[in-house]
Amino acid sequence: MDGGIRRLTGDRMAGPAHTVMTALGDSSTIHRALVDAEPGSVLVVDAQGGTARAVWGAVLTAAAIERGAVGAVIDGAVRDIDEILSWGFTLFARATCPAGPHKGFHGTYRVPIQCGGVVVNPGDVVVGDGDGVSVVPSAGAEAALAAVDEVTERERQWLARIRAGESSAEILELD
Repeated sequence: MDGGIRRLTGDRMAGPAHTVMTALGDSSTIHRALVDAEPGSVLVVDAQGGTARAVWGAVLTAAAIERGAVGAVIDGAVRDIDEILSWGFTLFARATCPAGPHKGFHGTYRVPIQCGGVVVNPGDVVVGDGDGVSVVPSAGAEAALAAVDEVTERERQWLARIRAGESSAEILELD
């Protein structure tokens, strides 16, 4: 996802996407979607990038925790950060805003959405850490995991070589 979606609370997270599309500034569909959220899932919300009203806060976080969600990604604004931070819930969002949401407009969930400039389908694997959020189509998850393992091992070897005195330019054959 684009760099505008930042981690605000919590730690690393990974899980299948439970997708939600909301009307601008409205949280009612998110509340309905949480009823069907599976334990271990990540709520991914297309809030149209709106930052004038928070569509996520302490109430939705408490509901998500009770449903067993491992995190949420909101392409819009959130609030109640200090409280959510104290609970350890992992939350990524575009912005914070103290103004609360509207309720009662219609949206939908368990449909393909766009979040942070990326198409997210229900069940896609969502991974978030200090660098941001990545989405892996569920059909390609095994291949992506193998590629991640390969890159991780290669970078581990590079770091060991740097600590042994080689320059990064030598390792990357840039000389």
